[in-house]
Amino acid sequence: MPNQHLIPEWHNPEIFEINRQPARSTSLSYPSLKLIDDHQNSPRQISLDGEWDFHWVPSPANRPERFESLENSPEGWQKIKVPGHWELQGYGVPIYAPFHMPPSLKKHNLPNIDPHDNPVGSYRKHFTLSPEWKNHEIYLRFEGVCSAYYVWLNGSFVGYAQDSMLPSEFYISPYLNPGENLLAVQVYRFSDGSYLEDQDMWFLSGIFRSVKLLAFPPEFIRDVKLSSQFFDGFNQADVIIESEILSHLQEQTQEKTFQLTTILKYAGVELSRRDQRLELQSGDSSWLTHKLSVRHPKLWSAETPYLYDVYLSLQDQEGNAIDARHFRHGFRQVEIRDRQLFINGQSILIKGVNRHDFDPRTGHTMSAERLLEDVLLMKRNNINAVRTSHYPDDERFYDLCDEYGIYVMDEANIETHGFRDVIRGDMRWMAAMGSRVEGMIARDRNHASIIFWSLGNESSSDEKFSRLTDMVHQLDPTRPVHYEQDHKGEYADVFSMMYPPPKDLEAIANGEDYKFRDGILSWKTIHGKYANQKPIILCEYAHAMGNSLGNFQEYMDLFEKYPQCIGGFIWDFADQSILSKTGDGKNFWAYGGDLGDPYRFSVFGCNGIFAANREPHPAVWTVKKGYQNVEIRAIDVASGKFEINNKHRFLNLSYLKIQWYLEINGDVEQAGEIPSLDLEPMQSCFVNIPLRLPETATNREIFLTIQFLLQEDHSWAKAGYEVAWEQFKVPTFADSEERPSPFSQEPLHLTSQADQVIISGSEFSILFDPHTGYLEQYIYQGRELLKSPMKPNLWRVWIDNDISSFIVYPWLKRLLGKHFWRSASQKLRCIHFHAQTLDSHQIRVEATWRVMGGKTPIESVYTIDANGSIQVEARFTPGKELERMGMQLTLPTEFQKVEYFGLGPQETMPDRQLGARIGRFKATVDDLIHHYVRPQEYGNRSQVHWLHVSDDSGVGLSFQSVGEPYFNFSAWPYSQDQLMDANHIHELVKSDLVTLNIDLTQKGVGGDVPTGGNPHDEYRLFSGKELGFSFWIKPKNN
Repeated sequence: MPNQHLIPEWHNPEIFEINRQPARSTSLSYPSLKLIDDHQNSPRQISLDGEWDFHWVPSPANRPERFESLENSPEGWQKIKVPGHWELQGYGVPIYAPFHMPPSLKKHNLPNIDPHDNPVGSYRKHFTLSPEWKNHEIYLRFEGVCSAYYVWLNGSFVGYAQDSMLPSEFYISPYLNPGENLLAVQVYRFSDGSYLEDQDMWFLSGIFRSVKLLAFPPEFIRDVKLSSQFFDGFNQADVIIESEILSHLQEQTQEKTFQLTTILKYAGVELSRRDQRLELQSGDSSWLTHKLSVRHPKLWSAETPYLYDVYLSLQDQEGNAIDARHFRHGFRQVEIRDRQLFINGQSILIKGVNRHDFDPRTGHTMSAERLLEDVLLMKRNNINAVRTSHYPDDERFYDLCDEYGIYVMDEANIETHGFRDVIRGDMRWMAAMGSRVEGMIARDRNHASIIFWSLGNESSSDEKFSRLTDMVHQLDPTRPVHYEQDHKGEYADVFSMMYPPPKDLEAIANGEDYKFRDGILSWKTIHGKYANQKPIILCEYAHAMGNSLGNFQEYMDLFEKYPQCIGGFIWDFADQSILSKTGDGKNFWAYGGDLGDPYRFSVFGCNGIFAANREPHPAVWTVKKGYQNVEIRAIDVASGKFEINNKHRFLNLSYLKIQWYLEINGDVEQAGEIPSLDLEPMQSCFVNIPLRLPETATNREIFLTIQFLLQEDHSWAKAGYEVAWEQFKVPTFADSEERPSPFSQEPLHLTSQADQVIISGSEFSILFDPHTGYLEQYIYQGRELLKSPMKPNLWRVWIDNDISSFIVYPWLKRLLGKHFWRSASQKLRCIHFHAQTLDSHQIRVEATWRVMGGKTPIESVYTIDANGSIQVEARFTPGKELERMGMQLTLPTEFQKVEYFGLGPQETMPDRQLGARIGRFKATVDDLIHHYVRPQEYGNRSQVHWLHVSDDSGVGLSFQSVGEPYFNFSAWPYSQDQLMDANHIHELVKSDLVTLNIDLTQKGVGGDVPTGGNPHDEYRLFSGKELGFSFWIKPKNN
């Protein structure tokens, strides 16, 4: 190892590579074009993935010496899987520190790495080269290693590299043996490069991406750059192919003659070709530029991902093929003008999401199946863009984005979040940062999907980033540069923002200022004047931690209103929780602090609209609806007149078929199909739907739903898949709420005892406790329908947004973490109870409770009819901001069947109802479970007109709203205390009851900001505001 007695390379920010080859675009070498056309694997690549010998120590002082030597046969070593992280294979602990460095990385006198806490993993792998590789030049390629590593081959030092997220290649021909070879690698968990890798993700180590051996002929195509040039608008285009040809031979000086052939094809048909001869001196390289033309090219966009095939073939002077390459090329142009983003001359809107390369079992090691799944999920949910937060992703991901159509903001592996103020202005990191940006561009520049280069994330702003911007503009003038920390608009091509609430985004769009919290006690100001000449993009918005993503439509409305607001990227795509095991072998979803790391940042890494296993959270339906590219406006619903607006930028709407159906009280009464519309992008038209409405609409709820479905199979979904929809309530002239049923002819009886008030009818008895004021029991046909009394409920199980400040600032929990309304709800004191007979068919019961935090007591009135129906009326004015207004009761565990008419089928919240539709839905209590990583309030259904909860025989209870506002409900197989007290899903054990909440409402979920944010005012239950609602309860037996 070099510099053994000096400052080691992994502790020196100015040394980040030794003998690493210059970065290049990735392509495989083939002996001929025929092998490429036949879709065969290249014989010039060998994977070294698989089992390696492995040794782990907690600090550099304990690392094995001379383990790379051929003479050594280390004993006591283990086997480890490559690619993979060693922390996920039993060595060391994962660390989650979203805005802190791991404890080993000290904040003063940088770099300052704890020598006693810097694990080192040593790897050994034996391999034998194919005889066919004789007379080839051999390179060793690491796709990704975290964070710094040394490489030896057969005992000889080969090189050193940093940058966990980009490949490194080493020339190894001089070190190879003709038979078996020994590759040795020593990886340091922390290095000076780690100070540039403080992203909001798990700190994981090791060789986590593939390792390959690559063979090239003595003269070969080393690098290729592709770009497009357009003429006559977009009617003619050239693909510009810049190729670097390298000769490795050193023993001769005579020039040799070669020919380079380039070919452009589409769908297997050759469109253009060019041949060029070149003279190449041994040991030299030469760049050639070819232009291949095509008339009326099919342009690439996320909606129309047309890809052409570009082939290169290098032949010797006898015409023999010696090296062949293949690339896919999309003709597209990116422009910024008039404060908008244009693709191929058309302004576009970024409907994006941030995404980590993360799998719950393998961390940052991604399988091909998982990468494809992620892209398909984006396409199916109308997501058209992804930001590779906050580093270059697995290369295969970009191939999929090219193929399926996803715009990409490619981000450099630079984030100094925890120490950004310390590193700001320190130019020692300049070269390393430049290498990371240049390496990203070199590797990824030939991907049509990439439309932005991003310089990194949350690393402050200084001269380094200004220089990086200049470098990017020089390396690739065809794409704009993004960097969010350029708050003064000094160098980046777009004005980027994180988490502005809608009102603040609008302020910036209008050139005004806004303040944002930059810590628990500090604020910063963003000045609108700095954005006046640039497009505005939200690199992060709509923070989707747990039960979140409130008021999403407000952002979409602003993107539509202000052309300079070109969209944004939701934070984020999938939860970063690790599938682990408890001490007794049970699977559980681990988050920050669970696996032994010193920090306890809990679920702050679980912000996905999808769970870690890619199961959708309810927010997915909101995103899909908000991002849909078809708008349906009602002109006259009753007459069936509507306006259709095609929001696609490049697709005619004819690829979708249009179906509609009319529901009355949840039953489909009419359905039909509208002929497909020949509607060009960004155009609108009018359609008529032949509705036949009933002559009388008393007690009927009528809704019309219009769907847009795929006409044919697509690569990302089958024919019939719904991509857009809208629902409209059909106005009626005789709307009224139906009473549960007519009065019974049997009289009611009221019996008052010391501890019970009993109201009885022909088949039922209703019991109240006059001391507590609670409805204690409902007995119907001899069966007890309640497991515990129905009580007012003023608290909710805290969602992640409710406690986000406690996660980031644990000391706040000690000050503010008492759950006031939970305690208040448990300490209600009945101050008034009265039961009276109104007539032989109605009895009225009044109950009033004094409650802590109440401006007024809670007042409830129960009106019992002779048929057993109870009309419940509740009213309360809180004296401080409230969490929930409702009633809670528990039912027997056999009451598992649920049917309701309201918004569904997924969970909705007061400020997250976009994406749900009114209908009649059936489920079980278990079906209604939605497990967020940390147990919290879940399963709410909104705008519920009626609800049935019953056993398999149909016995149970029905609930019906008394006019508007309609009620909310949730049903859990757990108690509310269980949900509140559990920290993980696996800690929840189903109880022998069903907890049923019937609510007027609860406060919204919010999601504008990651920490400390409240829902918007219209979704808060402020003190002094009277709250009241009413609903019917009746027994059910069918």
